[in-house]
Amino acid sequence: MKAYLDILKNCLENGTLSDNRTGIKTVRIPWGATFEHNMDMGFPLLTTKKMGLKNIATELEFFIKGYTDKKWLQDRNCHIWDEWGNPESWRPKFEQALLQKQSESKKILTTEQLTDLCNKFMNEERDLGPIYGWQWRHFGSKYKFLKRTTPKDDFDYKHGIDQLASVIETAKYDPNNRRLIVNAWNPVDQPKMALPPCHIMHQILIHNGKLNLIWTQRSCDMFLGIPYNIASYALLLLLYAKELGYKPGVLRGELHDVHIYENHIDQVKEQLSRKPYDLPKVEIPDENWQGMLKWQSQNGFKLQDYICHEKLSGKVAR
Repeated sequence: MKAYLDILKNCLENGTLSDNRTGIKTVRIPWGATFEHNMDMGFPLLTTKKMGLKNIATELEFFIKGYTDKKWLQDRNCHIWDEWGNPESWRPKFEQALLQKQSESKKILTTEQLTDLCNKFMNEERDLGPIYGWQWRHFGSKYKFLKRTTPKDDFDYKHGIDQLASVIETAKYDPNNRRLIVNAWNPVDQPKMALPPCHIMHQILIHNGKLNLIWTQRSCDMFLGIPYNIASYALLLLLYAKELGYKPGVLRGELHDVHIYENHIDQVKEQLSRKPYDLPKVEIPDENWQGMLKWQSQNGFKLQDYICHEKLSGKVAR
């Protein structure tokens, strides 16, 4: 996929080395870049490394349902959010354990010991806080953690603004509307979020029988995160198009602060050396379709003709 690879190459060759909160330096272009893909050209799933669309689709279903319990993801073998947790839930446990350890040892813990202890409680915490899905479905409501370990279609906490439902209903009677926007950036809720939203909003625009989607992303991990984001928003575009009866159009990403972590540079060079294959196709089947808001990732999409290079791994910076 040339559009993505061009941004990746430009960042690697022209970015500047910068510090950030994770402690791992990045090669960075802070003013960002624009990704654009016409869905007529195929589904934008990277072929220069193996990508798991099942994982991406599971996370998207999680967002669409407004869930925040990471065990729901883990029960479906999706581990994208394993390293995160609601700070207001895990931090008091961490601070109590820290005091106890320092009292027992009579020593101040090293930076590595502090990090390990902090990560332990983040990993164990199920509550992710009011992240993407909560904002998409409950914007403005008081956050309430609902444990989700089994699939449920009921939407039993109907407070705040259901942005997804509002966009769908508005688009049905006013397809030329320029306010078909879903926003995940909510400063009031950020202290409770496992991670403040990286992709902060998306907008659908309908024109000449096609549905286009533009998303805005404030922070762009070009090796690990952005390939997932591209595929996720492409899948979301297909769901909107099916729900509203339009053909898929253009997917566009306004990418701010594009960066490559230092410990991903070798993988990026390897990826850029590989020749891309033709893009696959993705279909949202009619079977069991009950609408976008009740869509289930299991058997909810068909990936066809996906040929790719072998997997490339990298450690998540947190």
